[in-house]
Amino acid sequence: MKMRAMLGCMFLLLVLCGCPRKPLTVNLPVPPGLSEAPTGFEFPPQTNGHEDQPTMDNDRAQFEQDADLPALGPFFNNRSCLDCHSNPATGGNSALFEHRISPDDPDDQIASATLIHDQAVAGSPQQSAPPDAINTLRMSLSLFGDGFVEQIPDSEFMTLSAANGGQIIHVPILESPGKKGIGRFGWKDQHASLLSFAGDADFNEKGVGNRLVPDPQNGIEDNDNPTPTRPEDIDNYAEFMRSLKAPARGPITPQVTTGEKLFTQIGCALCHVPTLYTDQFQFHPFGDFLLHDIGTGDRIAQASAPANKVRTAPLWGVRVKARFLHDGRVFDLPSAIRAHRNEAKDAAHAFRKLSPDDRQAVIAFLQSL
Repeated sequence: MKMRAMLGCMFLLLVLCGCPRKPLTVNLPVPPGLSEAPTGFEFPPQTNGHEDQPTMDNDRAQFEQDADLPALGPFFNNRSCLDCHSNPATGGNSALFEHRISPDDPDDQIASATLIHDQAVAGSPQQSAPPDAINTLRMSLSLFGDGFVEQIPDSEFMTLSAANGGQIIHVPILESPGKKGIGRFGWKDQHASLLSFAGDADFNEKGVGNRLVPDPQNGIEDNDNPTPTRPEDIDNYAEFMRSLKAPARGPITPQVTTGEKLFTQIGCALCHVPTLYTDQFQFHPFGDFLLHDIGTGDRIAQASAPANKVRTAPLWGVRVKARFLHDGRVFDLPSAIRAHRNEAKDAAHAFRKLSPDDRQAVIAFLQSL
């Protein structure tokens, strides 16, 4: 009886005082006076001011140019950056994937996150996964707005992590040997800078070596017009990405406004953070760029990123996507929300409990991003 009475008193205290509640959003203290980051989905892309338009156009030409022999391969996924980043304009997303594998047994002679290429040059045997490997597909990501993401100070990510539990990993900055930064690019946050991202992709997606990721087979870099500020193609790629505007919003109707409020009320904005900022701009990615376990992980660890976690997908530009989640396995937004588990289970459950009209308002909001 004494124990029951004690439990009753504890319950009463909780009712009267209130249980600690999980926050529904992360509201960063955005410094006053910051400008809105330039937005737009123009074709061809227009500069965000990082560089002048003729320089951006020249960098875009290199971004769109096909690699060819002898620099290409011998194994590769595509010939140009454009092949994977084209929707709705150069620098966007695509429905193309990369294929990675990991061992299903610690004794397997497979390095975690090994890339299996989809193509090979003539005379080279096509790569294929061993029968006992763990396999995953990862969809190409949009690059719009990434120049602003690159400028987010590490302290801002630390604040986000403290607020929502997202995991931070520190990764090498390839152009600065010995230096690390907080990862923010790629499905596993494997890069902290756009030049590192470009060097990795140049070699791993096209088979083209560069000063950051040398080619052990042919050692060839394919820049046919080097300059003091663009010694290699990866410099053009990085500066082009830094010049892309943030994704533009679609029409904002009363239904969209209602949906945005509901999106926050059910807890989605805890990880899909609406507003981030740099020293100069504020912008609205609806993402935190941190690693979370939402039950959709690809079972492949990469560097210090765990197998069960992926980067929060920023929702800006989601209206121009036709597939969702890291592997593109769902084809509509309600299904993508329902797939959320673990850290995101409360928000997914709250979405399911909404009325049909309220659920549609949330979807209308997402389709405005």
